[in-house]
Order: sequence, then structure tokens, then C-alpha cells
Amino acid sequence: MFLKLWEIILPLVKDMRLRFALAMLGNLVILWVLINYFKQFIPDLPDTFIS
Repeated sequence: MFLKLWEIILPLVKDMRLRFALAMLGNLVILWVLINYFKQFIPDLPDTFIS
């Protein structure tokens, strides 16, 4: 069963478009985390600045 699943997943992992999309999604998540972390250091910033 695992080998059959691997045969399905492997071509998807080799697809550069999918790798690029996952990398961009990861960058967006990291950017969102950093923005939420550094918002606490900026005084008088409204809560709806970036939500």
C-alpha cells in the first residue's frame, strides 16, 4: 500500500510548479508570523492594521 501511495506522490513532488507553490505558501506563513510578532513593538498601531 505504501509503495502504491509513493508512486502517486513522487511525480507530484518532482513537479517544480508544486515545489514553487509550497515555497511561496511557506514564505507567506513566515511573513504573517513575523508581522504578528513585531506588531507588539509598534505603539498605537490599530488592531485592524493587518488582519
